[in-house]
Order: sequence, then structure tokens, then C-alpha cells
Amino acid sequence: MVSAALTFLDREGWDALTINALANQLGTKGPSLYNHVQSLDDLRRTVRMRVIDDIIGMLNTVGEGRSRDDAVMAMASAYRSYAHHHPGRYSAFTRMPLGGDDPEYTAATHAAAGPVIAVLASYGLDGENAFYAALEFWSALHGFVLLEMTGVMDGVDTDAVFTDMVVRLARGMNERDSA
Repeated sequence: MVSAALTFLDREGWDALTINALANQLGTKGPSLYNHVQSLDDLRRTVRMRVIDDIIGMLNTVGEGRSRDDAVMAMASAYRSYAHHHPGRYSAFTRMPLGGDDPEYTAATHAAAGPVIAVLASYGLDGENAFYAALEFWSALHGFVLLEMTGVMDGVDTDAVFTDMVVRLARGMNERDSA
């Protein structure tokens, strides 16, 4: 069911994901899905958790065996590619959980920073410095992806802008290392 929800997200978008819409895609009735999830919020939470796991796996895979600038470029490129190939999933990844605090979700989002923080260690960054650098990295990537996906950068060589941005991010990591 989660796989079907992920496919649905990429085709129809986050706001279209409802119990009945997913049931229709699966060729069944909405009430039968309640054997698998408690509510729409539960379904969306389950989907978010799966997307976070997928992104962590992707970042670990592309970062493996790489360090510093090479790893930063590989992770940034993979993140951007994921957002473009899975726009609905990306939307799920960037939404906060419904209904308040969710310690498991919070832990998962912090774990998603793990692969990036591991790469930042290759620059000699740790603790608060690594945390801030990871936030800057994610903020830049997320902002770029959103601008690109919403058409703000239509008519611009986005590949060139992206490469320049990531090179500058890596340069900033190097400068922190030597500071």
C-alpha cells in the first residue's frame, strides 16, 4: 500500500492523497484501507517516514567512498534529481507532520542529516559548526529545487547555476575548515 501511495504522490501530488483516492487506485473501497492505516494522517505519516528512509539511503549511497567537494556535489546532485523524479515524494519530505509533535518523525528527520554531517566531518567540521553547515546545505538545495520546480528559473541555465551554487557551498565548507 505504501508503494502505491508513493506512486500516487508522484502522479497526483500531496494534496490529492486521500484514503478514497488511494483506494480507487488500488481498485478497492476506502474502508478496506483502514485495515492497514488508522487515518489519513497515519497514511501520510507512514509515507513521510518511508520517503525519509529512501532519502537517507540515497544520500548514504552517493556519499559512500567520497569526501569533501566530491561528496557535496554528488549528494547535492542526487537530492536535486530525487526531487525532479519524485515531486510528490519530495513534497511529502518537506512537510511537517500533522497533529503536533511526533518524536519518531523528529528522530527520522535528524537522521536524514546524518549522511551530510558525515561528509562535513571530512572538512573537519563537527558539533554546532557541522549542524549549521548542514542546515545551510539543505536550505540552499531546498530553495534551489523549489525555485526550479515552480518555474521561477525558466529560461535560465539551471544546471550551470546549480553547479556554481554547489561549488560555492563546498568552498564555504573549505573556508570553515581553515578558519
